[in-house]
Amino acid sequence: MSKSLTNKRVIVPKHFTASSIVTFINSCQDIFELSNKQEKGFKLDLMKVEKASMLGVLILYKVIEYTITHNCFRDPIIIFKAKSEIGIAMEKYGFTELILAYMLEKDKTLKEYKKLKISVGDNFIIAPQALLRGDKKSREEINKTYLPKIEEYYSSNPKSVAMIFLTFSEILLNFWEHATEDTKSIIVANGNRDQIEIACADTGEGIVSSLTNNIKYLNLRERPEKAIKKSVEKGATSKENTSHMGYGLWILDQITTLTKGRLHIYSQGAYYYNDYGKTMSGKCGYWQGTIIYLSLPLKNPKTLEDIEHIDSSNNLNINWA
Repeated sequence: MSKSLTNKRVIVPKHFTASSIVTFINSCQDIFELSNKQEKGFKLDLMKVEKASMLGVLILYKVIEYTITHNCFRDPIIIFKAKSEIGIAMEKYGFTELILAYMLEKDKTLKEYKKLKISVGDNFIIAPQALLRGDKKSREEINKTYLPKIEEYYSSNPKSVAMIFLTFSEILLNFWEHATEDTKSIIVANGNRDQIEIACADTGEGIVSSLTNNIKYLNLRERPEKAIKKSVEKGATSKENTSHMGYGLWILDQITTLTKGRLHIYSQGAYYYNDYGKTMSGKCGYWQGTIIYLSLPLKNPKTLEDIEHIDSSNNLNINWA
């Protein structure tokens, strides 16, 4: 076990937002080596958190879900106060009952997972959605409830709706393709009239492993930072000679650049950032699976028609009904 868990304690960052996700992943990467090990004496310390974003809460949930589902620890201790900033953030983004179920009542976790609901206010929308692979009800909920509520909230700006649906569908497609062994992921959107965030975190196969299954990219398997950078290039796909054209992450990256938004991707020891049109990639702690975070301003929304070198007459929008 590396230094990150030597003292059996993970301290969640003071500002648990997009800017500190690498720090958190670095501190907890060893959990993915502890499946069914039931290590004793583990503590997850939430007491220093002064600010937590939607992304931070989502990743916190996924870490707790993974360690408990995979029996990583025996009687783990989560140091936490309900009225703390992290507790307030959990409530705000709709995760309180689900996370508490994992902490206190494991037999209720699936029930709470399926109860995730959109919250709509005058100036905001917060939309967590369970993603049960192969579950017809989960997909019907997306089509009948989830997306119509988002469309209604942003109805005054049809092009924003088109951009949101496009990017949402590409993130969701990534989950359906790569998180084949993940059973309890969540996609969540948080927005107001000016901006929207969308995030999904899974512990499935991961972009790096998936892409390097293609013999064309086999040489990148030991260089995850190169593989994750390759994954956002047009035409990069793990499924050569199929209908999967490798446009999904490239579209997200192009939309991010055109709108001067933020796209962060983490997978299997590497990260990729597109912050306001400036891109970088590198190594980081190991996250089994993939985390995708997208933040887009809505002042000047973009869709496929705005992306150069793309024929929008091709039906690139997926049908995930």
